Amino acid sequence: MARIFLTGASGYIGGDILHALKSTYPKYGYSVLLRDASKAATVTNAYPDVRVVQGDLDSAALIEEEARNADVVIHAASSNHIKSVEAIARGMANRSGPKPGHWIQISGASVLSISDIVNGTFGKANDKVFSDVDGADEVRDIIQKNSAKRVVDNLLINITGPKTALVFPPIIYGQGRGPVKQRSVQVPELSRVAIQTRKAIQVEEGEAAWSNVHISDVSDIFVKLVEKALQGEDGSLWNRDGLYFPGNGMINFKQISQLIANAAHSHGLVDSSLVTEISHDEADKLSPHAGILWGTNARQNSQRARELLGWTPKGRSLEEEIPHTVLAEATRLGLKL
Repeated sequence: MARIFLTGASGYIGGDILHALKSTYPKYGYSVLLRDASKAATVTNAYPDVRVVQGDLDSAALIEEEARNADVVIHAASSNHIKSVEAIARGMANRSGPKPGHWIQISGASVLSISDIVNGTFGKANDKVFSDVDGADEVRDIIQKNSAKRVVDNLLINITGPKTALVFPPIIYGQGRGPVKQRSVQVPELSRVAIQTRKAIQVEEGEAAWSNVHISDVSDIFVKLVEKALQGEDGSLWNRDGLYFPGNGMINFKQISQLIANAAHSHGLVDSSLVTEISHDEADKLSPHAGILWGTNARQNSQRARELLGWTPKGRSLEEEIPHTVLAEATRLGLKL
């Protein structure tokens, strides 16, 4: 029986991945790392046959042991916690048996925003679209040149031994199917700010754009990578080649904020359907790292998953999702509509 070790099962992405895997492969052996006892109980209630490992990302010996015993490790809890990553690397290096283990690591599309961050060009359009196949060398070069900040990405593209894959989600939207956290960040936070301040906002001109993808389609990439791992397929799937962009749609933040404004105004949640410009510093005061998350560019051409995994996104578009997100935020904030 295949053994899968997952971190982040109580999170938005990790919880949805666990749902997708359990729905597709219910008989596999799953172990999940969880710190919080109440969240662990919620996960156990949803999946009684999933083994909960009590610990956090600093539980290096525990993570190392689980990685050593797993056929596939999915690290969805963090994209920058180096101690947990090093523990996984040690565990996978000490696996017994002739077959290497497989390791699927969450990363983030902000790696594509580095030039905007460095140059301070927030809210401005940039037509550059990065590819995970035709432009993979350029992406690896960005990671290596910024290895001090992209330390996890850099480790995975250079490690030898285990078969690794890095997944770089852009804006993720849609309600998660995990048992604990079901809310994403970028669009819900823009909606929250609009509702609480009674006005929709954008960073500077709002011309910056990230690609976007439904949460279920992100999880589908993880499921397909697990399939390939357990089938022992190689080719251009792993290690230095194993870069995966899940971007599907693409609209700029001015358009996103306008859709939020329209939806919120139709329910009386904001005073006007007009969108107000703010600086990236002001955005950061409204939500952590918002200047980057709402004001930079991260445009993706998702070639590898489509060509090598047969990935076909099926979730509804961000444009369709935004009115539902606005209503969900109003409900979460305790407002009656």
